[in-house]
Amino acid sequence: MGSKTATRAVMTASREGGVVTYRSGVVGDLLGNAARAVAPHTAPWLLGAGLMIPAYGLHELWGGSPWAAAGLTVSGGVVTAATWLVSRWRHVLGRLQSTGTAAAASGYLLAATITGPTSRPVIDLWIWAGGTLAAAWNIRNIIRPKVDPDGTMYAVNGGPAALFKRLFTDGQDKVQVEAVRNIRVSPTAITGTVQLGNGNTTDDLQRALAGIEAQHGLPVGSLTATVNRHNAGAPTVTLSNPLILDDPIPWPGPSAVGASVARPLQVATFQDGSTFGLGIVGQHLQVMGMTGAAKTSGIAWSIWGEFITRTDGALIVIDITKKDQTIAPARTALHAAITEKSIAREFFSTWLPEWAEERLEAMGEAGLIAWQEGKGFTYLEVWLEEAADIFRFIDMEEFINLARMLRSAGGGFAWSLQRADHTQMPTIVKGQGGGKICGGVESAHDAGWGLTDEQEAAGAAPQQWRANQPGMAYADAQGVPRDKIAMPMRFYDWGPDNEARVANFRAHCEQYPASARPVDPITAKLLARIEAATKALTKTTPAAGGPAAADETKETAVISEYLKPDPELDAHDAANPVSPDAELPEAPDIPLGGPAPDLGATDEERRKNAQLVLDRALAGFGDGRPFAPRDLGGVLTATGFGRGWLMKQIKARVASGALEYDPDSDKPYRVRVLEAA
Repeated sequence: MGSKTATRAVMTASREGGVVTYRSGVVGDLLGNAARAVAPHTAPWLLGAGLMIPAYGLHELWGGSPWAAAGLTVSGGVVTAATWLVSRWRHVLGRLQSTGTAAAASGYLLAATITGPTSRPVIDLWIWAGGTLAAAWNIRNIIRPKVDPDGTMYAVNGGPAALFKRLFTDGQDKVQVEAVRNIRVSPTAITGTVQLGNGNTTDDLQRALAGIEAQHGLPVGSLTATVNRHNAGAPTVTLSNPLILDDPIPWPGPSAVGASVARPLQVATFQDGSTFGLGIVGQHLQVMGMTGAAKTSGIAWSIWGEFITRTDGALIVIDITKKDQTIAPARTALHAAITEKSIAREFFSTWLPEWAEERLEAMGEAGLIAWQEGKGFTYLEVWLEEAADIFRFIDMEEFINLARMLRSAGGGFAWSLQRADHTQMPTIVKGQGGGKICGGVESAHDAGWGLTDEQEAAGAAPQQWRANQPGMAYADAQGVPRDKIAMPMRFYDWGPDNEARVANFRAHCEQYPASARPVDPITAKLLARIEAATKALTKTTPAAGGPAAADETKETAVISEYLKPDPELDAHDAANPVSPDAELPEAPDIPLGGPAPDLGATDEERRKNAQLVLDRALAGFGDGRPFAPRDLGGVLTATGFGRGWLMKQIKARVASGALEYDPDSDKPYRVRVLEAA
């Protein structure tokens, strides 16, 4: 496993019977493994055959001497008795077999010395009894593990398990280790329980792992340690070869075509060679990573590629930033794709909540408290690409409530973004998740937004890859064993270059069209609304270079997910924020809650008058009462603008100091009241 012996080879991946296998084609390694496997079984036969040589010598020297016969009888008895005594710690069957073998060998030498090794029936007994004993030892070696005094199981002749134990016991002074137990050996990894002494904890061992790797010449990252919830002083340690993830792993094909989405999606390979089976049902999922870390072409496409091969799931992808750049290769397999802000706003504010309400009612009538396969309900997965851009214009309070409903109604959100800090998404939204996948990031500070506390404590460090190893990630989600939350994995690669990746992924999606996966009536109604709105918007969208047909066409997509000035605010708004002490100019006398009036002939007049309506509504909270965006619903009705416009106006006033913001409050906004000096 170490760098001194590790052989790097080009691997190919294939999935046979749902299991991913790798073939290196390294002939030398195969021959060496074969030789090591055969060697223990040849020893009994070689020793039995070798007895013929001393038998000839003894017969030639003392064949006619009665004293030799007597001496050989006594010495044979001594050897047999000694064997019985020294094997007293063995199992009774092992003790009998060892002693019987010693007695048989001594008896053969006595008989061969007197009559000759080739005389009959001496040679017959040598062939028959000797072969039987050799075969018995072969059987014993195959079925018997060796056990050391502390109860640790290890392989025949020591083997890799014994080497694993010595990592923590031979000359290791970085942390006190009393024993290594419960060692399990697989073709790609060794796992064991390390019993610590002197009050050492898992944290102490994790800090010592880099030194242990260096001491024994192992590649960086070969050892991972995770907390044992049942014993704080006995963490689980895994030894694996990180070099197997150095090269991209080709997409091996779907694992369970025609199965339910409830069955784990096989989407990546861990450092120990095992497969990551993501449990998509019953959890929301956060995907984070810097530009170039393959959030889309690696992580998302691996998950989508598995999801669309299942029969009872519907996948909706929303991307208002990159639009068809991300979605186009998958359109055939998606039940819906949303790339326009106006449609996305209606989807989150109206259509999806109504879907959830209908589904909850229908599931309640069916006696279901959670989604189950085979009950006639389609599982709905809503994937948000470049999610920070979406979170900037939708009502996040509604989204938080919707996240709670969606999981109960048989669906889940997945949001993908570069950095999941408070500037990109409300902190409370992260608490609505349950699963985290973190690809390469820029720094350890950024890593903290994409990892769980337990992953950070276990030493997960996605900043080591940045964008240099696309598809590398850590995961703490359904389907990840607790001892692997800090073990690197690599999501599958769809081709040697971007052109091939797009072509291969498109071809895969065309094999599994959404039309071949029917949905339940409630979900079908939701999809029909998206389709109708998309067609209507396509008909009304002006040709390139023509005048804008709606205010939505003037909105500029947010290219960067890092904090920048709001692109919807014009220069006047940004340079002249509204002061709460300034005298409000005259505004149209509009009864809030009534029909949207004509605020002006030009876009400039409409925006200015709409801001005056909002200022008048905010003035009503000038007594210091807190409020939430939902308390300003009358402004939307009076102006005809959407929630995205309202949230951006509020954010601008927070930035200018006109409003105070408390993210931990149910009503987080308050008009700032300036005290006299």
